Amino acid sequence: MAALATRAAIAAPPDCSLMPLPRTGETATPVESGITALVAGGQEATRLWDGERLLGAGDEFERPLRALVDGAPVGWTERVQVGRSPPLAQRQQATLAKRVTAAEEELRALTPPPGRGKRQCRDADTWQAAMTRVLERHDVSGLLTATWERHETTVTGYVGRGRGSPDRPMRTQVQVRYALTGVQRNEEAIAARRHRLGWRVQVTNAPAARLSLCQAVRHYRGGWSLERDFHLLKDLPLGLSPLFVWKAEQITGLTRLLTLALRLLPLLATQGRHGLAQTQESVMGLYEGAPTRTTERPTGPRILQAFARAQLTWTHVRMGRSTGWYLTPLSPLHERLLQPLPLPPSLYTALADHSS
Repeated sequence: MAALATRAAIAAPPDCSLMPLPRTGETATPVESGITALVAGGQEATRLWDGERLLGAGDEFERPLRALVDGAPVGWTERVQVGRSPPLAQRQQATLAKRVTAAEEELRALTPPPGRGKRQCRDADTWQAAMTRVLERHDVSGLLTATWERHETTVTGYVGRGRGSPDRPMRTQVQVRYALTGVQRNEEAIAARRHRLGWRVQVTNAPAARLSLCQAVRHYRGGWSLERDFHLLKDLPLGLSPLFVWKAEQITGLTRLLTLALRLLPLLATQGRHGLAQTQESVMGLYEGAPTRTTERPTGPRILQAFARAQLTWTHVRMGRSTGWYLTPLSPLHERLLQPLPLPPSLYTALADHSS
């Protein structure tokens, strides 16, 4: 969504867009430079409020952009908005602390004390490579400093196999072992990394008179996240990829069918949350394994899973010349989930009344 070609296609008609920039690929440089300017004090951050609730702080700058859309050049002015969210910063800082602790434990496990079944590190390059892999895997390079020692042990034994004798030649070998002596945290580097957490960069081509910085932050946070839809479509529960079909018509049909299902899932979630918000209530029983857990923001998949777990059945009963249908009655939870959609329970119960 944040690709330059996509933003150019939106700006060409012209239309307005508002989207976050990822901190990877071509957008990594402007994102990191904008964050660095605010963290280092090169730009003054403005506090962003939603009524009496503090959303965070941030700033913005403009830049001209040009791209090709269908072979024609398109130019527009883009506002780059850099902001920091305190709740996001707290979550990321907690995750950073866990990664640092996990890296410390793995570093200490690289050089166990000598003993039966304890594999020792006997090569300096191997030890350095193993330590680098641990730091990179946990993304804590530069945050930890490991110190170690080179231990040498002299071992004297007979040459060859078998029992020794007074005239049998002997040889002396030096066994090298590298042992970790300590792991120190670089508190200044950790503090600098913590200051860079919680920052996001989003871009828009909407004029400031139409959408201010505070309005843009509030609008994006309050809107539906398209990334969730992409995740639902490509992964569970829809699973668009891989497509186990061969014909182009099958691929097109399956894609359209799953797209319709994708439209249904956000509709269930938004209608359900809107209904709960109006009554200021929460719903209980959507989480398997936690029947007493409540939520005010149910998701579409969890709503559907609640109906699937009930194992609703439609039974055809024939007794002599009379025929009837039996439907599993809806529980209070299911009736509560249908109310905000709004779907009356009669849509379900009428299946038995009008069956022949």
